Amino acid sequence: MLAFPFPLLTLATAAVAADPTPPKLTYLYSANVTFGDTVSKIVTGMDWGLTSAGGIFSPDALYTLQTDDNATVLVFERGHAPDVQVLFETASDKYAWLNRAVAYASGAPTADGIALDVWQVSLVFVSL
Repeated sequence: MLAFPFPLLTLATAAVAADPTPPKLTYLYSANVTFGDTVSKIVTGMDWGLTSAGGIFSPDALYTLQTDDNATVLVFERGHAPDVQVLFETASDKYAWLNRAVAYASGAPTADGIALDVWQVSLVFVSL
């Protein structure tokens, strides 16, 4: 029964001895969101974000994006500003890779909304 834990301990020791591989960031898009009335398009979305007593904003947003070629992408955002995790869902074959993507958004408030830069996070796997 004790034979199983030893290989796990050996593997953990080998992983700690090597420097971890940092994730690779690939730029996806920037969004400048203006709060107020819709002018030309109906964009569906909600943000249940909370601001702590210390002033930290924690977004919990769900909204849709429409691409230039009319594909619809559902976007989920959660985190503690300025660090936000972004996940996507789409039925588009062209953008199906987004269904497996994990992204990071960095943002800041503007005078009338918010500005976000969104990056895909991926790891370069190195065999040990």
